[in-house]
Amino acid sequence: MTNLQSKSDADFEIVEYCGRLSCRKPILQTSGRGRRREFCSETCRRGADRDYKRAKALVEHFEQSLRRTRHEVAACGRKAESDSGFRTPEEEAEVLAAAHAALSRAEGILEFAAADGDDRFLDELRRLVEAVSPVVGQAAMRATA
Repeated sequence: MTNLQSKSDADFEIVEYCGRLSCRKPILQTSGRGRRREFCSETCRRGADRDYKRAKALVEHFEQSLRRTRHEVAACGRKAESDSGFRTPEEEAEVLAAAHAALSRAEGILEFAAADGDDRFLDELRRLVEAVSPVVGQAAMRATA
């Protein structure tokens, strides 16, 4: 077997698409080692970075405008009608911190709970911790990104 044959047996090509939303050209990737290409060219990489910065600036602008408008509504002595489903980034961070702390307390209870007696409650708490852990972990990762 030649060196070329052994390489072709281990590696195969995968078609992915350029990471820039306005391009989406196909990119052939090998399945072997090495870093995967996200963009078809350096121009697309720079363009995607520029598009991201513009979108981020727009989001920040509208969040600031929303906060200003909420303060104006509050100055009138009323609460915004659609205020129930929206949180500022600071409020979102507080909610996430409280959820993380509650999850840590529940994990502590499970770790130090007595093994004797009725385990129905501990089993229910264990299922709750297992269900909520990935959600709180993902939300924490998004908040730090």
